[in-house]
Amino acid sequence: MKMPRDLAVFRRRIVVVSAALIALCTAACMALLVTPLIDADMTARRHMLEEFSNQPFDIDRTAADSEADGTSGLVVTGPDISWCRVAVDESGEAGAVECGGAAAVDRLSESVATQLVSLRDEVGSQPFSFDGRKWIGLWQPLGAQNGAVTVSNGSVAAVETAPSGIRVYTFLDVTPHGDYAASLILRCIASGAVIVLCATAVAAFATTRSLRPVMEARKRERGFVLSASHELITPLMAITSACDVLEAETAISSDVSDDLSIGDSSVGVDSLSRWLGIIREASDEMARSISDMLRSLDGGV
Repeated sequence: MKMPRDLAVFRRRIVVVSAALIALCTAACMALLVTPLIDADMTARRHMLEEFSNQPFDIDRTAADSEADGTSGLVVTGPDISWCRVAVDESGEAGAVECGGAAAVDRLSESVATQLVSLRDEVGSQPFSFDGRKWIGLWQPLGAQNGAVTVSNGSVAAVETAPSGIRVYTFLDVTPHGDYAASLILRCIASGAVIVLCATAVAAFATTRSLRPVMEARKRERGFVLSASHELITPLMAITSACDVLEAETAISSDVSDDLSIGDSSVGVDSLSRWLGIIREASDEMARSISDMLRSLDGGV
């Protein structure tokens, strides 16, 4: 059954509004789901950075291992973990550099490490870009432990002040965090698109089923109007024909009376003409109404 144009427009509006509302709800739900996951991943990496920072760091051993193209005692393994540690003297110059990890970060020179330290001092604990990658970092003062110079095990938050003295910076590459967030967002967008498309299809189907009784009522109404219009055409034609005959007879009677000079018959003729005019006007109005109804049905309104 073909849907009338006005009902089709109404159904389209319902489907569009439903799709928009479903899209907004899906986006809100996805945001509520994704945001904690992204924050949890960054929090885990910050905790990892704190653990790295609290590991012993022997400047003399690190310098010797660097000359031998090796690393100091810190060993970190993981699928996406890259790190760097830099010892800085009181003047702010890098004295020892150590780095490694799964991403095969190039060994940093002392001058490049100094730039990394300067960036950390500028942005604080927020992620920053360096050499095409994202990093987070923190610093802790050096302390003595077991005869070796090591990083203090004090609270990391307690040293979020202006860097001073001999200290060690620990940096962690968080570029994989951005990749993780991007992939998570893309998966959510794809899932949300599928959900919206499926929900839109269901809304279109449900709307069509809901409007089916209206379409059937429209069909019955159309049939009734068509039947009534055709039924009225016959008596209307009879009235119109009768009016034509009466008008013709009235005209003939008037001409004959004038020719024969039979008294004054204008009163009767005028009265008959007046009533014929009323009948003619009513029949014309009925004809216009029937034409309007048939025209509206033909237009599908």
